[in-house]
Amino acid sequence: MKKRSGKSVLCIGSDLINLNLRCSLLRKHGWDVVSSSSGHDGVFRFAKGNFQAVVLDLNDDGAEAALIAAELKRQRPGIRIIMLITNMEGLAPRATEQADAVILKSQEETILPDRLRDLILPM
Repeated sequence: MKKRSGKSVLCIGSDLINLNLRCSLLRKHGWDVVSSSSGHDGVFRFAKGNFQAVVLDLNDDGAEAALIAAELKRQRPGIRIIMLITNMEGLAPRATEQADAVILKSQEETILPDRLRDLILPM
């Protein structure tokens, strides 16, 4: 049986290749990772799990991800949410409003593990 690190993160994203790469990256940095390829499933898994943070991949204009983030914060106001974006152009108004951190996908590999750790330590 695998020993759990006590650092648990939920990753939500519809691009399965990037979602799997993201989960592998976080596992290499000691995180217990649960993934979800849809917002609906992600909200369901979040309600059943004990996560310290959520990494939410904003696809398209971010409107759906904004709704998902708002629901997660409604369920647990203290949850830390990191949103990944391609760029700020074309995002729906206030799409990143619920985020505790916003990271460009092009910088994800170098920034995400440290930013996630920094958000969790104060908890």
